[in-house]
Amino acid sequence: MGRIAKVLMSSFAAIAMSGAAHAQYFKDKTITMVINYGAGGNVDTEGRIFERHLAKHIAGKPNIIVNNIPGAGGLTAINQLGMGVGVKDPSTTFGFVTFNPMAILVEDPALRVKMENFTMLAGLGGYYVAYARKDALPGAQRPQDIAQATSIHAAGYARSTVHDVRLHLMLDLMGPHYQVITGFQSTGAVNLAMAQNEINFMLSTLPGYEGQVVPNLIDKGIAIPLWQIGSRRPDGTLSGSDKVEKSGVRFFEDVYKDAHGHAPSGPKFQALQIINELRAQLARAMLMPPGAKPEATEELRKAFKSLATDEAFLADYKRIIQEDAVMIGGAEAQELVRKVAADTSTEVKAILKEAAGID
Repeated sequence: MGRIAKVLMSSFAAIAMSGAAHAQYFKDKTITMVINYGAGGNVDTEGRIFERHLAKHIAGKPNIIVNNIPGAGGLTAINQLGMGVGVKDPSTTFGFVTFNPMAILVEDPALRVKMENFTMLAGLGGYYVAYARKDALPGAQRPQDIAQATSIHAAGYARSTVHDVRLHLMLDLMGPHYQVITGFQSTGAVNLAMAQNEINFMLSTLPGYEGQVVPNLIDKGIAIPLWQIGSRRPDGTLSGSDKVEKSGVRFFEDVYKDAHGHAPSGPKFQALQIINELRAQLARAMLMPPGAKPEATEELRKAFKSLATDEAFLADYKRIIQEDAVMIGGAEAQELVRKVAADTSTEVKAILKEAAGID
């Protein structure tokens, strides 16, 4: 065998060994999945479905454990991940988080790390439903009656989160007298407060709505659904949860028109549309912290891509969440965040900052 042939053979062997090592990067390791809200909440419920199915899509089949880090409307966990607080190895740690694009768009000082330093692994879309206590609504107690309400107390998580900002924008547009009481740690705490008449308005993800709100508040006659938040198809029509729509819950735009006689419009509505569209595609983000090795990131991106077509996972998700899991890839999620940050106008950013309480 000639010298060149030997060199090539040696190179191919090295590449093969490197590939084999790469493929087994997570063998005998434990991966920590950080969830940025407390146990038992919506994101925790979804995250644990992913935890049960993800390992079989990772070469080496590592053990996966969950670490719940609630606080600051989900930013505590993201800050800790970004700064490496409590992170033994960034290559074996990833976040499964309720994504807060507001922190980027309004340059929230509570976000102490740069989101562009994280690497998106995948994204999970989702729709939302607003509901209120019946006794908070005047008149015939129809969804549009909220526009005439004089004492709405909405439940928030933290002023600068997408959740709280949407509460402010929706209620500003709809027109009732309202106050947002922020600082709640979980959906369970919110629904308990509503049952005890401490708050009377809330916006929930579909998992929380179907799993907690319907059996504990709607079916018991304490609350009624008001509207769902959807996204726009390319033809301009609204898309949301078929199940929720079939139950008679219409879109925010429909209820607004019933209340005011015309469709919503203007910069404030544009601001609401931007964050609604983003959350419809990226309600949850799976992301790697700064310092993660490229081979670890690549392996997890592949695992999430494979998981998106796993029939057992999809069936388990639908059984629990009662909706299909709609996922996007890591590169697509990363580009979506970049594009929204770049394309949002100065006027809309100012409206979002005001709603978020940021000077």
